[in-house]
Amino acid sequence: MFQLHPYFFVLAFSALATLSVIIIVWKRTAPGAFVLKVMLLGMFIWSGSYAMTWLVVPLQQKIFWLKATYLGVVVVPTCFLLFTLFLTNREKWITFRNLLLLGIEPALVVLLVWLAPRAFFASIQESSWGEYVFMEIQRGVWFWIHLFYSYLLVLLGFTLLVTSYRQANAFFKKQYLMILLGSVVPFLFSAFTHLRTEGSSDPDYAPMTFGIAGMVYAYAIFRHKFMDLVPFARSHLIEKMSDGLVVVDAQGRIVDINPAMRTFLDADPVSFLGKNISDILTIWNDRFEHLMNGPEIRTEMRLPHKPSRYLDLRVTPLYDDDHTLSGRLIVFRDITDRKEVEKDLRHAMDRMQTQLIEIGLLQSQLREQAIRDALTNLFNRRYLEETLERELARAAREVYPLCIVMMDIDHFKEVNDTYGHEAGDIVLKTLAETVTSQSRQGDFVCRYGGEEFVLVMPNISLEVARERVGSLHRSISSLYIPFGRFSLNVTVSMGVSAFPLHGEKKEELLRAADRALYAAKHAGRNRVMVYRELEKNE
Repeated sequence: MFQLHPYFFVLAFSALATLSVIIIVWKRTAPGAFVLKVMLLGMFIWSGSYAMTWLVVPLQQKIFWLKATYLGVVVVPTCFLLFTLFLTNREKWITFRNLLLLGIEPALVVLLVWLAPRAFFASIQESSWGEYVFMEIQRGVWFWIHLFYSYLLVLLGFTLLVTSYRQANAFFKKQYLMILLGSVVPFLFSAFTHLRTEGSSDPDYAPMTFGIAGMVYAYAIFRHKFMDLVPFARSHLIEKMSDGLVVVDAQGRIVDINPAMRTFLDADPVSFLGKNISDILTIWNDRFEHLMNGPEIRTEMRLPHKPSRYLDLRVTPLYDDDHTLSGRLIVFRDITDRKEVEKDLRHAMDRMQTQLIEIGLLQSQLREQAIRDALTNLFNRRYLEETLERELARAAREVYPLCIVMMDIDHFKEVNDTYGHEAGDIVLKTLAETVTSQSRQGDFVCRYGGEEFVLVMPNISLEVARERVGSLHRSISSLYIPFGRFSLNVTVSMGVSAFPLHGEKKEELLRAADRALYAAKHAGRNRVMVYRELEKNE
């Protein structure tokens, strides 16, 4: 048997509205979404069961549905507190131990309502007004204990929301305000119901307003992106970070922006909320479309109006559990200091490179000075000893001959005694230039000491070497070296040795060439002598 009481329609509408919101948020996966679903489900059970108490007529059926309401009554305050903990970034309080403690009171209330209802309701009597039948309920001690406990949880949740509201930016202030509005209306009507002094036959107005709360939640979900981008860890991270941060939805609309963006925009970041990200990116770069497509992108840019400012820009796509793009996270980092350091480092590297080149040139000069004779610019004896051994090893490896010519200026002391040491220096220089100019590429000439010179001729036979040395001897003999009003003429004596005919080691070859040179001098000077095996055996 049923009655169509007006309260039933109001309560039924409230239950259906709450159920609609449950369907809307069912696929939401943001932090706290599951707790919100359970809380809305509790509201639906509460308002739906309470509606049935006004629909059915028999008292026993009314009592049954009254007890059923408490399956939702005990859920709503507890879930509301848990939901606010998630929403205000205090989920660390939600431990297994605390959940067990929070579950004790709801479980006890359900047991009392169903197994010992007199502890909760002192009496329940049937009463009527006109054609409608309703219940007269006298509340027991446990009812007031539960009411006080529930109000304590709800007020604690309100306190957390108000605290976070005061610390949030303009965008999330709207979210917190919508949640507060949707939650405070049922609380006020509940307080009005239970704290009034009239008779207990008046209805509980709180479940009648659950539909209003559900519609406010639905408005927040669609209009203010509630449950899409919650203020998760915001007060501790995003608001205080020095990097600029912008969050956009899948359509590119800015849904969050932190205060640090003021540094890059020279404007109030809140004024960009709801606008398209292009309103920011076109300030710096007309070609920004590629930044909002594809996977994670990282690039650098220079602020056009502040040429000394550089930004590192990173765009990261955000996906939900279904791998559907839900938005993008854009981080702006000022890298001006790093760029300045890199610039200074490049300058330092350039200076170091220049210094290394200069050092290399100095080393080359020092090397040249170490291996060359200062007067004639010929290689010195040290270079001869180092290089000749290497040339002999190469000649032995590649099996080709090598000749050494040792030469000495005849009567050079007389030049110095007659014309002076300056004249002797000119003679040495001229002789060095003549020998160098008539040497082959690959030959090298050394000043062996005093007026002695050594010419090393790799890869040449003894016969060919004798011809070339003879030509060189004639050229030197025909020289007339001007010195003041004098014209100096000098002759040289030369000794020739060959590898491997006259020796395989540098000492042997130099000794052979030296003996040939002295043979030339003993034979009357101004001539070329070749070291012969006969002399080697003497």
